[in-house]
Amino acid sequence: MTSPQLKCILIEDEPLATKKMVEYIHMFPDLQLIRMVEDIENPALFRQDLKSADILFLDLIVSGGNISTLADLIADIPILIITSALSHRQYPEFIKNRKHFALQKPISPEMFQSCIKQVMRY
Repeated sequence: MTSPQLKCILIEDEPLATKKMVEYIHMFPDLQLIRMVEDIENPALFRQDLKSADILFLDLIVSGGNISTLADLIADIPILIITSALSHRQYPEFIKNRKHFALQKPISPEMFQSCIKQVMRY
């Protein structure tokens, strides 16, 4: 019997980074990309998808607003993976205060694979 796929959301506004992350996610049959978000100005547009997500890939600098406005919406997502060029000490407090994984940009396939292996053991 196969395990159910983990539903993933990608919040990223850089086209090249989005393209690469989608390719990396598709390398893993256990991951299912259910939504890509380029602009966080209107969270109501993707609120329902956030409620059903198992994994959130989150860039910390995204078009449309301050990522901190999503703090309550993403609090219950089981697995948070930060995909940012920012260093850990620059993360907002709501990220620092919860369990998360980090992928420092630029993200290579090897880095992504290593992170997902850690996630799968979690």
